[in-house]
Amino acid sequence: MKVRFWGVRGAIATPGTDYLRYGGNTCCTAITGAQGELVVIDAGTGFCQLGDALVHGPFGRGQGEMVLLISHTHWDHLLGLPFPGIIHQPGNRFIICGPDSARGSLEAICNGLLSPTYSPVYSLANVGGEQIFQALTSDPFRAGGLTIRAWPLAYDEATSIRLYRIEEGTQSLVYITDINYTSPELMDEAATFAYGATLLVHSAPYMRNEPIQRYGFCHVEDALYVALQAHVSRLLLFYHAPTRTDDQLDTLLAHYRALLASQQATLHLDVAREGLVITL
Repeated sequence: MKVRFWGVRGAIATPGTDYLRYGGNTCCTAITGAQGELVVIDAGTGFCQLGDALVHGPFGRGQGEMVLLISHTHWDHLLGLPFPGIIHQPGNRFIICGPDSARGSLEAICNGLLSPTYSPVYSLANVGGEQIFQALTSDPFRAGGLTIRAWPLAYDEATSIRLYRIEEGTQSLVYITDINYTSPELMDEAATFAYGATLLVHSAPYMRNEPIQRYGFCHVEDALYVALQAHVSRLLLFYHAPTRTDDQLDTLLAHYRALLASQQATLHLDVAREGLVITL
């Protein structure tokens, strides 16, 4: 299983020279299985760059298939969906999975993204690629040799979030984003879901002691707690605050690595960046 990050920023895309090393695109992570299966988690603006890369293979010939997992339908997780040319290439097949909410079904929300108010495409009916919307249940499902599990999380009265666990053989990736840890019990539930994972990708836009926290809910300290409780091998922080520069991310990483070392923790900590490839 190979994991590549195409967008690691939270809330809004962040251009500029201070954000080049870690990247400014919003959430998009691609997982490729040993049999060539492609599973993508979230379709933020990083999805556009992924689409540009995929056009040189089967997707450019109308022979591509992708399982697209949407954690939830906020803009930073969905905005890139209508733009790549591969979406509009007839013959390509997109199995789109994610939560319905009080605002409507996932299909209806994606269709609204292409309404004439926002898009010249007008609706999903005018998209060339085939879209298959699949409702998620508590049961695991498979994409080739990859097993996918979804954990539902109540976000508020109108929105729900899915956290994902993808397994291939003895290797596993857990993806946790936008979670509001309102109680220790919820953190323990997340740790149970992530238990024993090879790689935990956890949103962490802010440190707990920072005075201004405008975007996202997770703190670095929350991600560390869940990772240590879950006994994961590696923790990768992502969903970086849009105001967090490359140099500040370097400082953040060094601080928390030193903290783990002082506690003699064996957890491998890193920070996600666009273009990073991890083979599990």
